[in-house]
Parts: sequence; C-alpha cells; structure tokens
Amino acid sequence: MAPRARLPLVLRDRNMAAIWSGQVLSQAGTRMYQISLAWWIVTQSAEGGRDLGLFMAVGAAPALLLVKPLGRLIDERRAKALLILSDLASFALVSGLGLAFAYGSPGLPSVLLSGLLVASCAAVFDPTLNTALPAAVGSEDIEEAVAFQSSTQSLASFGGAVAGALLIDRLGLVGVIWLNAASFLASAVCNALLKLSPKARTPARDEDPALSTWSLLQGMPLIPRILAGFGLTNFFLTPVLVVLPLYVEHTLRASAGVLGRLEAGVWLGLLGGTFAAPWLRTSNTLALGSACVAAMGLSLAVPGLIEDQGVVLGALFMAGAALGVNNVKFLAYFQEQIPPELKGRFFALMQAVLGVSYPAAFLLFGILADRVSPPAVFLIQGFGILVVSAYFLHLSTQQPPAGAPSSAQAPS
Repeated sequence: MAPRARLPLVLRDRNMAAIWSGQVLSQAGTRMYQISLAWWIVTQSAEGGRDLGLFMAVGAAPALLLVKPLGRLIDERRAKALLILSDLASFALVSGLGLAFAYGSPGLPSVLLSGLLVASCAAVFDPTLNTALPAAVGSEDIEEAVAFQSSTQSLASFGGAVAGALLIDRLGLVGVIWLNAASFLASAVCNALLKLSPKARTPARDEDPALSTWSLLQGMPLIPRILAGFGLTNFFLTPVLVVLPLYVEHTLRASAGVLGRLEAGVWLGLLGGTFAAPWLRTSNTLALGSACVAAMGLSLAVPGLIEDQGVVLGALFMAGAALGVNNVKFLAYFQEQIPPELKGRFFALMQAVLGVSYPAAFLLFGILADRVSPPAVFLIQGFGILVVSAYFLHLSTQQPPAGAPSSAQAPS
C-alpha cells in the first residue's frame, strides 16, 4: 500500500476532497446547462450564431459588471456561506427554467434572463473558491491544490459540456436541465462539509477605501501585462463555445453526440495537461506560457483546414492539454504573488479582466460564423492566438530570475 503522504491530495485530505467535489458539481452543472441550451438555440434559430453569441455574452456579463462589489463581498464574508448560497440560488433558478420547458417553450428572452441570473451566481462562486483554497489546505500543498482546482475548471468547462451534449438525445432538454439542478444541490451539500481556517485579516487595510486591487498591481507591473495577455487569448479562444456547436451542426452535419465527443477531446486534454503540469519544471513561467499559447493557436487552426472528426478531435485534445498546463502554472504563480488579505479582490478582478472581452467576442464570432462559415472562424481564432503567443514570449524576457525578491507586497 502506498504511503499516505504519496496519495494525491484529494484522496488524503478530506477538506480538499469536499471543496474539489463541490466545484466539480457546481461548475460542471453550469456548463451542462449552457451546452444543452446552446444546442437548443442552434437547432431552433435561423440566426443560430447570432442568438448563441448573445446567450453566451449575457452569461459572461455579471463577472465583468459586478467585479467591484463582488470583490469586497468575497473579502468581507465567509467563503463557506457564499459558496452554499450560490449553489442554492442556482438550484432554484435552474429548477424554474426546467418547469418552464416542461410546460411549454419559454422563448429566447426567458432563456437569456435565466442565463444572466445563473451567471451572476457563478460570478460569486468562482472567485470565492479561489479565495477559499489556501484556507482549505496547507501552504506546502498549494500547488497540488491549484492543480486539482484547475482540473475542476476543466471538468466544469468540458466535462459538463460532454455530459450535456451526450444526454440530450437520451434525456431530452428538460431531463438535462433537471440533472443540472440536482448537481447544484449536491454541490451545496459538499460545500457544507468544508472546514476552512479563519481568514487572515488586517482591519486597517481591509477597511481602507484607498486600498484597491489596482493600487496593489501598481507595485507588480508584470501581473497587469500577464492579465492583459490572457484577456487577448480569451478573446480568440473562448468563442470555441459558440463556434463548435455551429461547426458540428452546419459543417460536419452531425448530431449532439458528435458535439459531445469533440468536447470530450478538449476535456481529456485539459485533464492530462492539468495533472502533468506539476511535473513540468521551469524557471520562467512566461516562456512556458508562450509555448502553451502557441500550441493552442496551431491546434485551433486545424478544424479550419481539415473537416474530419478524428483529426479535429486530436487537435482539440492538444489545445486542451496546452490550456491545462497553462492554467495550473499561472494560478500557482498568482497564489504565490498576491497577499492573502487581497486575494478575494484580485481573483474577482482577474475573472473580470479575463472575461472583459467575452460579450463582444461571443457576439462577433457568432455573427462571423453565420456569415463566413465556422471553418473560417476557426482559422481566424488560431491566427489571433498565435499573435498573442509572441506577446507572451516578449514578456518572458521581463520575468525576474527564479529566487529573485518578489515585488508583490500589499501597499501600506
């Protein structure tokens, strides 16, 4: 039998198991909800790209528009309570939508409103989880904890999408929505089992209105540049959520099951990259990030050149693997750099900066897919991401050598 210390963190630490399970269920439920409604829009609407882009844009808006109040809320309130309340609110909202579909078609406006409210709950849940992680595990386990947390995001983004796409044919749209509602309820139970250490607080700083996340970043000039780079990456990367259903429906002329398999390719790549990341040692996180972003760009160009399910599946797997490595390395980097008392505001800000382009990107690429075809849109995405990889390569020359003193100090 393997020694206890060598077991994966999620198996040897009950607290980590609870927080990880809750995140899997909650975020996977959100993605399952999104993909099932995305397929409904694509198959029902004459302007599928536009309407799907609008649906995804509405879902991205709360994290951007509510960043300031959310950051302070997360820093001032108990993380455990926020996680549970977010899950219960999502459960109620999704259950209501399920009832609406069970007794008729609620129409696109009602679906958009539901998407906005569920996304508002997720905008509280996600940065709260980032803030709670150091309170759930010891400092010696933080990188492994980040790896599991990042793998959960992979499960949320693609595992839930795979399940939603595959189950539409078996359970129907209403059945998938009910299953999603149940996932939020189960997540609330998992989060109720959490035992978090008290949050470290410095009242004078925490209550000082002059203390802002932006003032913190003024002393860490590299971090805003990194966030800007990932904002650009996401502008070209995240519209895959809009383009892929359209690609399957209109280019491959296939079913939701094929969409599920292609989503699974990205998901499996993400998992592989996530768990491989701790074994990839580097003295320059930004140089590794540049290589990962370049790999994503090359992979996303493939569906624009070769319209074959097997080839596209392999390309999406490679894109997911590169993204998984990137997520772990940079989340660990931020956990090390940001002072504990400001992590809530920083991660809320990070979520907003990374998502600032989502509404425009979803709408733009959705409309493009209607006008110039999904394969052409994949080529545009791949080229754009390759350009951003060159930006990260430039930033890598500015990263201090390993062991150099950090400038990431809270303002006094």
